[in-house]
Amino acid sequence: MPVLKIDENKSVSDFQKDFTTLFPFLKIEFFKTPNSLLDRKHYKTGTLLAPNFPLSKNAFSIDLSPSTTVAQLKTIIFEKTGVSCLVYRKSGSMWIVTLLTEDWSLARQNHEAELMSNHSIG
Repeated sequence: MPVLKIDENKSVSDFQKDFTTLFPFLKIEFFKTPNSLLDRKHYKTGTLLAPNFPLSKNAFSIDLSPSTTVAQLKTIIFEKTGVSCLVYRKSGSMWIVTLLTEDWSLARQNHEAELMSNHSIG
């Protein structure tokens, strides 16, 4: 079972690298905007946290089962750090926010993104 570890003062960019190592066709962004405002209408206006921003002052781990959904990950991160996040799925050369598919597992999101990224039109 994959584990995301957050050490004391681990930066946003360090967490993003760890996340992308586990899910190469997904990316995660962190926002100052509260989760309740990062909805379908407002996510584009959220203020991103700086790459060197520390996610937490306390160390903890997130155990990711094959069925862990995007919504579950967002909730865990918010409860542990007070920081809001969004997960994006690669689609060709674009990144698509997963707001409409947050009930999908991270594994499914990554698989779907891999299919879309490897699918050539022509």
